[in-house]
Amino acid sequence: MDFLRLHNNFFLALFIAVMCIIQPVLAQDGSPIISYRGSGGYYLGDTIVFDGKTTVGTPTLLKISGPGLPREGVPVYDLNGIPGSGNTVPVNEDGTWRFVWYSASIAGSEKIRTARYTITAFDLTNPEKTASVTILLKMPDFYISPQQREVTPGDYVQLNGITELGVTELKIDIADSNGTILRSYTSPVSGSGYFNYGFRADMQPGEYFVSVSNPAMKEVLRTTITVVPPEETLLPATTTFPISTPSESVSVAPTPLPNLTQPVASSPSAIPLSPIITISGLMISGTIILVWSNRRRKQ
Repeated sequence: MDFLRLHNNFFLALFIAVMCIIQPVLAQDGSPIISYRGSGGYYLGDTIVFDGKTTVGTPTLLKISGPGLPREGVPVYDLNGIPGSGNTVPVNEDGTWRFVWYSASIAGSEKIRTARYTITAFDLTNPEKTASVTILLKMPDFYISPQQREVTPGDYVQLNGITELGVTELKIDIADSNGTILRSYTSPVSGSGYFNYGFRADMQPGEYFVSVSNPAMKEVLRTTITVVPPEETLLPATTTFPISTPSESVSVAPTPLPNLTQPVASSPSAIPLSPIITISGLMISGTIILVWSNRRRKQ
């Protein structure tokens, strides 16, 4: 009897453990299926893995909703994104998918607080078909968070975070992928441990590692930023002029105006005469001819 009870308790414990590791959620009719790996409780900055399956051939997207976020949800990687939109999930040919969420790279992560958040998978063509899971996101006791993960050369980078009480200033080091420190700054810290510091990203494109330290701190706070090349310069725009067919148009590059300061050869042009001027001219010509004829006769 004790063996049977022990046997049943073992399988019950095993079932509960499996449910905690991968938490499936029943999908609605034709909706995607989503589950998470782990206990369902994570610190902001952890890597969180979601698994799922879609029963239709259209793309699946993920969004997050919860305290401090729009009710419609926003993309899991952009908490400042358009409400109701999401990040696209790569789907395999059999409809299964796996999404690795690097929560340290969330834009707008300053909106996250220690609370439960809902991750929703939805179909792009039929957004009413959804499946959701709820996870606990916890803010670490001490952290650093850049407001922009990707910047272009010359952009302003803003860092903020919380450090241990009693620390009055921090050393901020910016290092390249080889570990070479390229820039160092000193940031003041408030009495509550909050700090906020900004600098210009005057580095070449690449990934850079930010570390925040103080001899009194037990741990060094770390994060990363990426400097991306600026966008290519756009070609000059062309002016579009319509032709006879309303549905078609032809792009014509603007023609430069001639230099008006250059001398231009002039050509004589006929000036139109009024009838009065014409008659007067004929009368004068006739008078001259008559006088000339009279003189010839007298001679």
